[in-house]
Amino acid sequence: MQPPPDISQYKELARRYGLGPTPESVSRLTALVARQDADVDEIVRVIEKDPGLSARLLRVANPHAENEDEYTVGTVEAALLRNGIGCALLLAMGTPLSLALIKTFKTMLSLDLEAVDTHQLDSLTGPHMRGSIGFAGKVTGHVYLRMSLASAKTVAAGILGITPEEVGGNDEVSDVIGELSNIMTGNFKSNLCDAGLDCKLQPPKVGLSENFSTPIEPGGGIERLAFRAGAIHIFVEVTANPWND
Repeated sequence: MQPPPDISQYKELARRYGLGPTPESVSRLTALVARQDADVDEIVRVIEKDPGLSARLLRVANPHAENEDEYTVGTVEAALLRNGIGCALLLAMGTPLSLALIKTFKTMLSLDLEAVDTHQLDSLTGPHMRGSIGFAGKVTGHVYLRMSLASAKTVAAGILGITPEEVGGNDEVSDVIGELSNIMTGNFKSNLCDAGLDCKLQPPKVGLSENFSTPIEPGGGIERLAFRAGAIHIFVEVTANPWND
C-alpha cells in the first residue's frame, strides 16, 4: 500500500500528471470557508458567479431529489442557511478531486472521464472495490472512491499496461486504486493547505466491500460525485467538517 503524499510529493504528482491549478472561484471559496467569521453573503456571491458550483450546492442541499423539479431548496442562500457553511467546503474539495481524477484518467489511460449526475449511473450492487482516505487537522473527514470489481480491474490493467486478465488479483488492484486515491486527495490537500486549512492524510485503505453506507463527519456534510468512461463507472463521496478545532 502506498503512503499518503506530502506537499512535496504532491507537487511531483502534479508535475507527472499535468494537474492544472484549481479554478480561482474555488480557491476563493476555500479561503472564505477557512475563516470561521466568513460573511455568508460573500460566500453566496462567489458561488452564484460560478454556475457549476451553484448546481452542485443545490444537489448537496437536495440529496433525495432525482432532478431539479424535485428540489425543495432552490437558491444558494437557502442552501447555505439550511445546511451550513460546511457545505461550501465540500464544493471546494470536490473540484480538485474531480480535476485530478479526470486528468489522471486522460494521462494514464487515455480515457475521457465524464462527470455525470449520480442518478445517471446504475447503483453498485454486491461486492465492489472501495478505497478510503481519511484526513485530520483543522479540517477532518474522508474521501471514498467506489467502483465495481470489473471497473477496478480495467482501471488497474490500463495503468499497469496489461490486460484485465493479466491482473494478478485483488491485492494488485487494491494497490493501483490506492495510488489513484493518493493522487486525488493529494490535489485537494494542497488546495486546503494553501487556504490555511492544514490537514494530514492517512494512508489509503482499499479492498472489497459490501457496505454501501457512508458515515458523515460529525458537524459536516457529504457530497456524492459520479464519473464514467464507457463501461467504467466511478463514485466518489466526500464528507468533511472544516472547523474541527
